[in-house]
Amino acid sequence: MAEKKSPRTLSTVTRACEILNAIKELNGAGVTELANYVGLSKSGVYTHLATLHDSELVVKEDEEYNLSAKFYNFGNFVKHQSDFYNIGKPELERLADETGESTHLMVEQFGKGVYYHTSVGKNGIAHEYHRDLLENPDYLHWSAAGKAILAFMPEERAHKIVTEHGMPELTENTITDIDEFFEVATQIREQGYATNDGEQIRGTRSVGTAVTDSNDDVLGAISISAPTSRIDDDAFEKKYPEMIMQTANVIEVALETQKGPVTPGSE
Repeated sequence: MAEKKSPRTLSTVTRACEILNAIKELNGAGVTELANYVGLSKSGVYTHLATLHDSELVVKEDEEYNLSAKFYNFGNFVKHQSDFYNIGKPELERLADETGESTHLMVEQFGKGVYYHTSVGKNGIAHEYHRDLLENPDYLHWSAAGKAILAFMPEERAHKIVTEHGMPELTENTITDIDEFFEVATQIREQGYATNDGEQIRGTRSVGTAVTDSNDDVLGAISISAPTSRIDDDAFEKKYPEMIMQTANVIEVALETQKGPVTPGSE
């Protein structure tokens, strides 16, 4: 496994993080499997696991190690420290109830999109997919929320993100060319919202927009998605863009009028 090292890092901490990531990716594993996966000796992996267990970060069930529920506590703590999440969540739940479709709240960290919340309305589909969104960071270039974040952040940083992370293809509609993407980003800024027309999942459409603060810094993005059969061209081009931008405006006003600093989560 390739290592990304920067000055003044501790190799032991790096190895421990690799083991934690491996446990997640393997959905639980034993010492031998983890040693093969991360390229360490079994004794070295065992020592790390013993330390992580003492810190209550992993649990052992028979001969298999899994991440502990402490990460669930960490995740909830992180979300609840975010004013964007606390104010945005009820607004997205209201929008999901109103439309019957699925709504999403995303922030950007380390060049990937992290879904803080999804609300699945009465007509919502793909519940397992929405669960997966909450468990894994996502590329920004193929979702409506991610495209909105890239379009409204400083262009130099957006270029850096898509250059470093790449633009892999999920469907035949996914934009994979950097120049083409930034032509679309210009249009997104002009119209105020982004669309995803089967670029992430075939047969689905979504509309998203960025949520910004008074300095026009991007706090994150919100989006609404549904099967193509339920989002005709009129809804895709007018109804849902209006609804998502109105919801974003409500969130921005609430963030501006509340007391205390806005904390979307930062790199």
